[in-house]
Amino acid sequence: MSDRGWRLRAARAERGLTEDALAMEVRRWADLHGTSRPEITAATIAEWEAGGRPIDGAALRLLWLALVAPNRRWADPDVAVWSLFRPAGRRPDHAARRREFLDYAASLGQPVALDPDRLDAMLDEAIRVDSRAVEGLAFVASQLRKRLGTEPPHATRRLAHAHLEAILGLLDHTIAGDLRHHLEAAAATTAVFAGIVSIYVCRLEPAAVYLELGQRLAREAGDVETEAIGLLAASRLHSHISPVGPTGDPARAQELLEAADRRLGRRTAPAANAWVLLREAEELAGHDERAALRLADEADRLTLGAGSIPADGLCCRWSIDLHVAYRGNVNVLAGRPARGIPLLEAALAALPSEAVASRPLATADLGGAYAMQGEVDHACALLREALAMAMAAGLPEAVTRVRAARELRLAAHGEVPAVRDLDEELRAAAALAP
Repeated sequence: MSDRGWRLRAARAERGLTEDALAMEVRRWADLHGTSRPEITAATIAEWEAGGRPIDGAALRLLWLALVAPNRRWADPDVAVWSLFRPAGRRPDHAARRREFLDYAASLGQPVALDPDRLDAMLDEAIRVDSRAVEGLAFVASQLRKRLGTEPPHATRRLAHAHLEAILGLLDHTIAGDLRHHLEAAAATTAVFAGIVSIYVCRLEPAAVYLELGQRLAREAGDVETEAIGLLAASRLHSHISPVGPTGDPARAQELLEAADRRLGRRTAPAANAWVLLREAEELAGHDERAALRLADEADRLTLGAGSIPADGLCCRWSIDLHVAYRGNVNVLAGRPARGIPLLEAALAALPSEAVASRPLATADLGGAYAMQGEVDHACALLREALAMAMAAGLPEAVTRVRAARELRLAAHGEVPAVRDLDEELRAAAALAP
């Protein structure tokens, strides 16, 4: 059996799929992408696993989608096939990429040095994985969120991916007990973070994969908070509020948020709890104002009793100011812009400059609120400001928020000069999109 074949068999077994079920999923994904593959059957899967037939590149991608990606219609060609879990072989550039990752880790100032030679030896199973290496890898995972705003999001995403590959490479080895749980938790944090950044840059297919992988690893590690944040982030793939996908699926978004709420249970991780509740409130605000405001009130209670915000990890960027911004947007979505505007303005006045992902979103929400009040010129000025921030930070997701506000809140004002200027800038932004 080839290296790739046994990895395919292991991945299929992990998902609990028969050869026939996997073949059916592969054919479904092929049809969704307009590349029908009726010849892929259970026998084909068995031959691939046994090494009796080579797996062509197109089939390899379809297998990856069938095994890892959720049942969605998104496609993104920038994903390296199989690179998110158990890489099938060492490539010539691995050493250079690992060195880049280790230099990046060193720039975070971690207390435990990650020696590149020792890490290479561990990945090659020449020496055992030790607690010192695990501590260093876990520290880097806990610091990744702080990097947002200090470097382009595409660079952060690439380095998070390298970190994830390194940890998953070690998890392929025989490691037991607490050491394995610590590595799984670090991998879960890294995968969820990579999913969040992928949403920021509108790479939807890898985002879905990262987040599903992160949730599974978090469950294995018993890391409830990271699993919940993974569910929360996945809800954004289906949200109608800032639709990064082809279509919103509010029911699916709500289902994921309710699952996150259940996992946390309102007893631990108050910052994560409040974040989940406010996202639930956003999804409900347009059709069940009372339920949305009740959730927002509960989030207020949790935040007031939260004490200090976590210094690192996935919730380290949570703050009272971000909480206020969410609360303001809940009011706007509930059709109460007069109540939402002062909250959004207060949040924007307080959010730090490094909150590069939050500021353009809140500014776009504020612009939409002013549009609801009939202040079209002011609304357009704010939306253009949000667009400029999003473009400067390299955040296509925030551009979609501006575009959604324009389409929803200014649809009746297309001939107003300020709206025409905004439309021109949105067209220019679309032309510059990768």
